[in-house]
Formats: sequence, C-alpha cells, structure tokens
Amino acid sequence: MARSGPLPVVRHYSGNKDVADDIATMAARQPRHRIGVIVGSMRTAADLMGRLERAELAHRPQLYSSVDASGRYRDLDLVRPGVVLVHRASVKGLDFDTVVIADAESDSAIDPTSAGLRMAYYVMITRARDHLVLGWQGRRLPSHLEGLTGVSMAH
Repeated sequence: MARSGPLPVVRHYSGNKDVADDIATMAARQPRHRIGVIVGSMRTAADLMGRLERAELAHRPQLYSSVDASGRYRDLDLVRPGVVLVHRASVKGLDFDTVVIADAESDSAIDPTSAGLRMAYYVMITRARDHLVLGWQGRRLPSHLEGLTGVSMAH
C-alpha cells in the first residue's frame, strides 16, 4: 500500500530558541493540529515549554512528566489542538498530526545499527499521522540520520 503526503524533514536547529520558533510557526500555520514534541531530556522539555509559553500560541502548550506529582504536568488533554511536549519514554500509544523529534543529536554516541535505537525511533516516528520533523543541533549530522532516503533536508 503506497502512502502519500509530505516527506519527513531532517532539520538542523541552531539552538532551543530556533526549535521553539519553528514549533510556534507550525502551530500558527495549523491551529487545529496537535503537535507532539518528543524530547530525550526533561531539561530540554522545560526549556522549550518556557519558550513556547512566552510565544503566546493560540492554545496553551502542554508538557507531560511522569514524575510530576501535582498534576499540572501529569494530566494532558490529548484531544485538544496545540503543542504537547513529551519525553521519549512516555510517547508510546500517543498520536499527533505532526511530530517533532527535537533533539536527535542526543543519540549521536549510540551505534546507529543498535536494535534499541532503531526501536526507539520506530516508536517515535510512528506517532506522526501527517508530518514528521527529525531535528538536530550541533556541527555534524548525527550518524543515525545519515543516509536516510525519502526525507527532505532543511536548515
């Protein structure tokens, strides 16, 4: 069965401000979409959350943290549109119109042929219904993103 739609995008970011600006632009262009931002560290999630809250998006961004006891970052409204930041370990079973893997460079030290890495990316990329952005920061494209076919490279 052939699938149609836009190609996944591999995008280089200059920093978290660049990531947040890109996500805010996506949210403004598609105000009815749910955008899942998948991160490898809660520090990155908290930084992006602060930037997105200051961006005054149409819908307040949400962040999920499994360690938040108070409930603010534990209870998500997964049917409303907007941005949801979530750690990789908590993304299984969720789906979004657009998925942004915000920090693919965090996997640079892992063997790109590793079964664990391949499974983690399978789970993350299959959360996207329509659009997928594989984002990275740094000077060199992460080895696990090298040689991808069927993607668009963007800066």
